[in-house]
Amino acid sequence: MSQPAISKHLKVLEGAGLVSRGQDAQRRPRRLEAKPLAVANEWLERYRKLLEANYERLDALLEELKAADTPKRRRTRGK
Repeated sequence: MSQPAISKHLKVLEGAGLVSRGQDAQRRPRRLEAKPLAVANEWLERYRKLLEANYERLDALLEELKAADTPKRRRTRGK
């Protein structure tokens, strides 16, 4: 990854409050901010659980449809 790309990403993270910047002579050390990261993680976890439940319901529906379709195929092939 190029240095300009890294700088751009760091600016985005700073703008979101996920990273803070210090100053030490010529260096500009970055620090992860725990509280905003925890909030973001909680938000992501809620949506992960929601999406996981939706996929489980979709899997169950697909299994039901597959089971309902299987006997029809067997009868059609046997004719």
